[in-house]
Amino acid sequence: MTQASEAVIPTNDMTLVQRRRCGRRFKDQVVKNINPLLKGTGWKRRSDWVFKAEGDWYLTAFITGRTTLQDSMANVLKLQLGIKPMAVDPIYWRALGLHENLKQPLSFRSNAAFKVAALPLATREWSEGLTSVEDATHTLVDALMDIAQDTLREVSSEAFSEIVQKHQDRERYRALRWVSLIAEDKGDIAMDDVKEHYLGKERTPVGHAKMLETIDGFQRVVDGTDVPQNRRLSIDLRGTPT
Repeated sequence: MTQASEAVIPTNDMTLVQRRRCGRRFKDQVVKNINPLLKGTGWKRRSDWVFKAEGDWYLTAFITGRTTLQDSMANVLKLQLGIKPMAVDPIYWRALGLHENLKQPLSFRSNAAFKVAALPLATREWSEGLTSVEDATHTLVDALMDIAQDTLREVSSEAFSEIVQKHQDRERYRALRWVSLIAEDKGDIAMDDVKEHYLGKERTPVGHAKMLETIDGFQRVVDGTDVPQNRRLSIDLRGTPT
C-alpha cells in the first residue's frame, strides 16, 4: 500500500501539509513522464522547462504544480508558454558583455539567469480529474502542441516588438522589446527607449556607472562594435538590467 508520504493523490485522511506535497509530487511525476512523448517533436526538456527552436522562434514552456487553494483536495497543473525570436538572446548577451553565453546549449535560453524572458502568450491550467499521472502527461503534452501552433500563428502577423509593446505586462518585458527592436534593424528606436528608461526624458548623462555601462553595451551592439570582455551586471529575475 502506498504510504501517505509518497502519495500523489490527496485524500481526506491526510494532513494539509501531506495533501500539498501531493500536488508537487504529481507535477514531478508528470514532468518525468514527458520525455518519451516529446521524441520526434523537436521539443526538449530540462528540469520543469520544455523548449523548442522553430525556425526564427524560440518556444519555451514552464510547468508548475500544486493543490487547490481552498482545501488542497485536488491536484492542479499549470502550463505557461512563452515565445521570443531566436535572435534576441545573442543580442542581449552581447550587450551585457557575456559573449561566452553564445556557446551555451539551447536550454540556456529558458533557465539561465542571464537570459531575455520569453513573452508569455498562452496558459493552460487543470484543476479537476488529475488522478492519473499518465493521463495528465498526455493531456499536458497535447495542450503544449496546440498552444505552440496557436502562438506561432499569433506572432506571424506583425513585428514582435509591437506584440511586446501591446502586451498587458509590457513593462516587465522592456528588455525583450529593446533586443527585438535591434533584431528588426530598429536600433535607433531601441536606444531612444533605453536612454529614456535609464536617463529620463532629459537624457541627462549622469547616474550610476553600471547604468551607463548598460546603455553603452546596447549602443555597441547597435553600432556593431561590441567585443568579448569580462563584465558583470546586475539584472532582475526577468532579465532586465538594473
